[in-house]
Amino acid sequence: MLSTLDHAKWLPITPDTDASLRLFCIPFAGGGVSMFRGWQEYLPHNVQLCPVALPGREKRMAEKSITNIAELTDILCTLLTPYTDKPFILFGHCFGGCLAFETARKLHSRGTSPAMLAVSGCRAPHIEPPLKIADLPSDSFTEALRRFKLTPETVLDIPDLLALFIPTLRADFKMDETYRYTESLPVFDFPVAVMFGDEDAIIPQECITPWQGYAHTPVTLTQFNGGHVFFADNPGPMLHAIFTALDGTVKH
Repeated sequence: MLSTLDHAKWLPITPDTDASLRLFCIPFAGGGVSMFRGWQEYLPHNVQLCPVALPGREKRMAEKSITNIAELTDILCTLLTPYTDKPFILFGHCFGGCLAFETARKLHSRGTSPAMLAVSGCRAPHIEPPLKIADLPSDSFTEALRRFKLTPETVLDIPDLLALFIPTLRADFKMDETYRYTESLPVFDFPVAVMFGDEDAIIPQECITPWQGYAHTPVTLTQFNGGHVFFADNPGPMLHAIFTALDGTVKH
């Protein structure tokens, strides 16, 4: 079991007992909780944003990254279980969406289901990843990060800083590129919402559409203008889409 200290590391914002719904957010490959900064202001007043901080990035940079997706999602299940006394949404972007899916699947199999699984820029889990960069040589790996805008330029332009990020980035991409869901569909009996950019050069729409088979209820697919991180400048429309899809399932 995770200690109280560990819970604080993984969940920098303590879930509020007064919130009627919690939104647990998992970042993309190599990303940290800073990607969710400012999101709370776009949420309904009684919904709490609960970003998940993974090891090997930001304030947890000194910690070794977890390289096994089964181990990582087992920890996430242990982490979240004490806070499933209230309805909750699991959200993840790209690789974070893969982690959110697998965590939701494990929780569901143990009798605890989220009110919704929401993902953005994330391939359907049984689909082969269209981009594979984890095993590229160092220069090619860095060039791919730059070309597909997977890492901030401020990191890519400082070699010593980039060197700190590379192990976590490679570990995350390796997990994402080797993970494949191989069991039967549909998986869930709760809503699934999928958001994507119409100019996404990393996860094209043909990798998104197959999400439609993952739930007994209709899966909501919402297209936005923009690239892979289409919500970077304004997460409001995407968050609105999530709660629009959820409307009628959980009162908020």
